[in-house]
Amino acid sequence: MTSALSVTYRVRRHPSEISRARELARKALTNWGLADHTDLAELIVSELATNALRHGAGPITVHLSYASDRDLWLEVHDHSLDYPILRLASADDEQGRGLPLLNGLASVHSGVLGVTAGQSWPGKTIYFAVTLAGATGSLDPGGGRS
Repeated sequence: MTSALSVTYRVRRHPSEISRARELARKALTNWGLADHTDLAELIVSELATNALRHGAGPITVHLSYASDRDLWLEVHDHSLDYPILRLASADDEQGRGLPLLNGLASVHSGVLGVTAGQSWPGKTIYFAVTLAGATGSLDPGGGRS
């Protein structure tokens, strides 16, 4: 059986909530003894939550989990069934760089970026999963579970 730590939180559909989503991700990883990986987690959560805010619908839920096999999962759920569209942004475009950035991070960190849509819940979940090299997070329930 794999032990895991997790935290789930909702963010309002307002641009100011993206910084709150980053802050909560940073706090969770720090509490789990994974402070060395907060920059990566904040960037991923920020991009996924921004995409849900701009292109999704309904409530936005962020879920982070870390398992004893060193797998970190970052998920953002919204109520839209519209899947993200990867496009190439021109130098003049002010949007359209988030998914290429996440694909690049997945490549560099041997991660996985994907989308699931369930029949038992409305909308979709966009996820990023990565195995953290050198991670030594604490899976002691009394040692920083968020």
